[in-house]
Parts: sequence; C-alpha cells; structure tokens
Amino acid sequence: MADENKRFVEDFANPHSWLMMADNLHEQATEIYEGRSRSAIITKVNANREILQQTRAIDKSVFLLGGFALENAIKAFLVYENPAWISNGRLSGKLRSHKLTALQKLSKQIPYKKSYIHVLEAFEAGLDSWFRYPCALTVEETKEEGHLFDHLWDGYSKVMRAYGKKLGALLDKGWNGPHDTYGRWTIQGPSLGYGIPLSKPYSAIQHPAKVETHKGRVRR
Repeated sequence: MADENKRFVEDFANPHSWLMMADNLHEQATEIYEGRSRSAIITKVNANREILQQTRAIDKSVFLLGGFALENAIKAFLVYENPAWISNGRLSGKLRSHKLTALQKLSKQIPYKKSYIHVLEAFEAGLDSWFRYPCALTVEETKEEGHLFDHLWDGYSKVMRAYGKKLGALLDKGWNGPHDTYGRWTIQGPSLGYGIPLSKPYSAIQHPAKVETHKGRVRR
C-alpha cells in the first residue's frame, strides 16, 4: 500500500499534474472562445415576444472549461503548499470543493490574492448548476445563466497568465511531497497563456515536463 500511495503522488496528484490538467482545459476554453463571434445567439422571450435574455451558444462551454481550468490551477498551488493534502492515497477534504473563491483564500502564494475576485465568482457561479445542468439541486441554488462579457474574459486570461507564470517558477524550484517523494519540473513553452503575446492568436500549448527525482526513483 505504501508503494501505491507513493505512486498516487508521483504519477497523479502532484502539483504538476494539476497544472497540466488546468492547461488542457484552458486551451480548450480559449479555442472555443476564439470562435465566439461565429456562434449562434440564443434568445429567450416571454409570451409577449419580449426579449428576456440573449447569450452566445458557446458561452456555457467556455464558462465550464474555464471554471474547471481555474479550479485545477488553484489546486496546483494548494498541493504545492500543502503536500500532506495528497498523502495516504487520498485527497484532503479541502481539495474536494468547486468553490473557487474559497479555494483561492487557502493559498498563500497565489497571484492576485485580493483582486479579480469577480472573475472567480463569475466562473464558479455555475460549476454545480447551469454550466453543466439545466438546474441545480434546489431552487435556492438555481441561478440564471450568466453573460461572458469581454472584460470578464480579459480578466480570466490575465489571472490564468499570472497563475501560469508563478506555477512555472515554483515547480522549477522543486517540490518535496509526502511519502518521501520529490519532483522538479521545468515548463518549456506557454503555460496557461503565459508566454503567448496578447497581440497574437492563441496557439497550441506544448510544454513537456522535465522531471528530476532523487534517491533512486525513476528519472524521466
């Protein structure tokens, strides 16, 4: 069992794995967002044909992917700072939440600690409801679909770039995990949008990890 707990850390739950998942989701959200202007407009009207709401058809997908990208990136910071939260083959209960604002408060090294909170609030608003389902578990928790305003996406992109920059620097310093594990990862290429000029189109993300291990563990 001890070996399985170590493998859980080295192969699955380490902070680099959380970053890689965030990167994958962020890339998908960005690719979809770039086609937003060509997306259909969904209009909700009442019986009198009065317009109640208009949204882009793809916005829900962007919110969903972007929200989970933020969640994984924030959890990369939390796992880096709190290695014991992934010990004994289990994730700590503190990592089992989808509440971005609450998760962000738990990190000491995360950028924009007290700013762009409105971005986190917007992207967490429907993670348990309208991002994925037509309603939440209760009427009290059910909310109207939000709007993906340009300024909101710009804020999201700025936050993710800052997360990518800081996580890359932290992982390159090395990380001591539970069960006598150690890892150091060097990110090559863009990460969460960091390293991509804002004036240029988004391109595919490639950042093969350089993993160094000590005490006879596998070197990749």
